[in-house]
Amino acid sequence: MKTIFAQNLRKYRKIRSMTQKALAKELHYSHTAIANYESGRNEPSLSDLCRLADILGVSTDALLGREGLEYKEMSNPFLEQFMQLEPKMQKII
Repeated sequence: MKTIFAQNLRKYRKIRSMTQKALAKELHYSHTAIANYESGRNEPSLSDLCRLADILGVSTDALLGREGLEYKEMSNPFLEQFMQLEPKMQKII
């Protein structure tokens, strides 16, 4: 069974239009490490969780599925739409 983390990692990786291989390269891992994270077989260390969040431009809470009501009230719908754009469009904006 996939964990919430596994599902969110895949979701945010795809939003950023990154392949598993590209994300693994940023972390200096093999692409199988990302595949194992996304399948729920393995979980990253705390430091790698932070690095994943930084690379994907999201909070660790977002990756862990811990976005509570307080966070959603403070969320910015424009930023959320911006994050769903392709990286090329983000650079233009």
